[in-house]
Amino acid sequence: MKSRMKWLVPVLALVMLAGACASEDEGTDGGPTSAAQAVVDGNLLDAIKDRGTLHVGMVLQFPPQMYIDDNGNPAGYDVDLMNMLADDLGVTLEISNLEFDAMIPGLIANQFDMVSVGLVGRPARLEQLWFTCPYVPYRQVVVVNNDSGVNDISELNSSDVTMTALIGSTAASLTETRFPNAELVELDQAPALLEVASGRADAIVIEEYLALPFVAENPSTSVLNPNAPFVAEEYGAWAVPRGEVVWLNYLNGWLAYYISRGTLDEVYERHIGPTEGLPACN
Repeated sequence: MKSRMKWLVPVLALVMLAGACASEDEGTDGGPTSAAQAVVDGNLLDAIKDRGTLHVGMVLQFPPQMYIDDNGNPAGYDVDLMNMLADDLGVTLEISNLEFDAMIPGLIANQFDMVSVGLVGRPARLEQLWFTCPYVPYRQVVVVNNDSGVNDISELNSSDVTMTALIGSTAASLTETRFPNAELVELDQAPALLEVASGRADAIVIEEYLALPFVAENPSTSVLNPNAPFVAEEYGAWAVPRGEVVWLNYLNGWLAYYISRGTLDEVYERHIGPTEGLPACN
């Protein structure tokens, strides 16, 4: 089936979450019916099919995983997977290009059907969203400014060290956990990297696939201990609204089908590079 896709202009402000704080209503038996239960009674999969569009929140700032190509179109690993998913559903793909910190509020406010940006299901996020099986592998590394004097990961946990990370990211959480004595500055991705390249910050925790091209273009930086990554491997997942059991089960079944056939590995290697693969989605 020929791919059908349209995408929306970037969202520049966080959405309002008034609907997320709905009060409890009385059920037919006199007991309370929570807002979450109301969502369970719905079926987002049927709604997507009925409207004929799959609306996905993404951050098109991370080539080659997801970005805007030279022709002004969404491209990359995640975009290819979303096109495959939309084709299998028989609907048009609609992408909202967001800032990273607008994704979770937007999904909670039902502005889109899912988020595809490799989120890791940290405990705080699990209270707000549901996550699928993993669809993208990550290898976290530390990039340092070569004049920082940092030669080993153990030297990062110091009040003399300034580190950057993407706002609200898993990398930021890892930095806080592993290096609590360092000063952490959370920024958008490009400024966070440039702080290190310029020497205003000493280091950044970042995915390897983003680190390698950055270091190649910025000789003032290098990957710290490249043969011993900061975190050997972790996995990103799709996020969906809490309570959407049917939609979550469909997505996990979809992932199980294509992971078992090696399709996701093929798409990843075409866009990003060699991969150790994904765990089975059971």
